[in-house]
Parts: sequence; C-alpha cells; structure tokens
Amino acid sequence: MKKIVLFCSLILASMAAQAQGYTRGRFLMEGDYTRTSGFEPSAVLAIDFRNRHEFCSSPNYSEFAYTFGYKAGPDKHFFNVAYQFGINTSWRNEGLLYLENRYLYRRFKAFGIQEFTSMFCIGYRNIHWNFKLGLCNRYIAAIPLRLDGGMGTIFEPMNVVFDLEYYLFPNAPVKNPTSRFDEMHSWNIGCGISNSREFIVERVTLFYYTLNGYYNINEKWRVLGEAGLHPAGVLNLSSQYNGFFINVGFTYNFD
Repeated sequence: MKKIVLFCSLILASMAAQAQGYTRGRFLMEGDYTRTSGFEPSAVLAIDFRNRHEFCSSPNYSEFAYTFGYKAGPDKHFFNVAYQFGINTSWRNEGLLYLENRYLYRRFKAFGIQEFTSMFCIGYRNIHWNFKLGLCNRYIAAIPLRLDGGMGTIFEPMNVVFDLEYYLFPNAPVKNPTSRFDEMHSWNIGCGISNSREFIVERVTLFYYTLNGYYNINEKWRVLGEAGLHPAGVLNLSSQYNGFFINVGFTYNFD
C-alpha cells in the first residue's frame, strides 16, 4: 500500500511541475461544538491551483489540481497537501474521472498526540455530483515521535475513504474549460455524506453530514459557508456521538 501511494505521488507531482494555471486563496473561520469540549474556534488558510489542457478537439481536456492547506485551533495544528489529476469522459461531455493523492498531518498538543495519514482515491465528478472512493493508511504517535515503533504508536495499514456530494445547480461546466470559477450559476447549495474532510479521514463507519453553499460576488471573490455534523472527540473518544460545526469564509482568485 505504501509503495502504491508513493508511486502515484511521484507521477502526479511530475505533472504539477509542468503545469501552468491559476491560483486561488481560501480563508475560513470555523466553529466546532461538542457537549464534552464546548465551543472550539479554528481558522483555515489554503491555496488551490488548477490547470486544464485541451486535447484533440474541445471539449476534451485533462485537469490538474494541487492544494496546500493549514488549519489552526487551540493547541491544534493540521496540514493538508493534495494532488489531483483528471480526464474528462465522453458521457454527455459533462464528467471528469480523476485520481487524488492526499497527505495529512494533525497535531494535538494538549493530548500529546500526532497523526500522519496518506490517501489515494479514484473519483468521478459532473455538473451536479461528486463521488470518490479510495484507501488510506494512518500512523498515530505520541509527541515527541518515536521511530522505533515502541509504546505510544499505532499503525492502521488500511482504511476505506468515500465521499458523495450533490449540488442543486450545475457546479462545473466542463463544456467551458476556461471558466475560472467553474460554475454556471452565481450561487449554489449542496449536501454530502463522507468519512473524510479536507484535514481528516475517519474510519469508514463514522460519517460527516454536510450542507454547504457559495455566492460569487464577482470574478475575483466568492463567499463560502458550510455546516454539518461530525464524529465527536479526539480519536472519537467522547460520550457524545456527534458534534456540530459551521464555517464561513471566502476565496480570492489571484489571476
């Protein structure tokens, strides 16, 4: 599993080095509430890069995306690096079949725990739906890290990752691959169920239920919002099964 993830990472990274495209910045403020921990604020800062190359004749194209994200809260620091490569499908000229490789690092200073996760998925996206399925492995360790595999370390060799989202209005007009905001409507709302989010992958039996939306102010600015339920507790050690989260923020197109 480790060799597969590393091999796919090298392939996608080599594509990144050759790509040219546009860049967006994202900033979000998030509030998380559970009965045991109360309200916990956090902030998210991320950079998204995406490029599309037409081939043969329009609307055929390939797409590369890269993301770096950082999330900070009280005694919590999360990092996310992701590569994604996709090729559009001929079905109604509206679909994108893609591969995604993601690396996550989470650090809980107050609990003396840190977590390393690598993930590889295959997905399909069209103008209303986004679905992906894959595998990940996770290494949980005490702080400071012990590389000898002694007490205080846990290795999970394989876990299933899935994500299913639906948007009310067309969210990605692949017939127009030069579109910067990838939308056919000035605003949109969607819902989803998943065992993963941008900075975390849960076990396959633990779900996130989300409701999200956006509004495009102009070519540069987009306002974002999301709310949902999530598995409660650090490593799911909580007397409450679900917590509640909400975040608001914006994206800015640098091009």
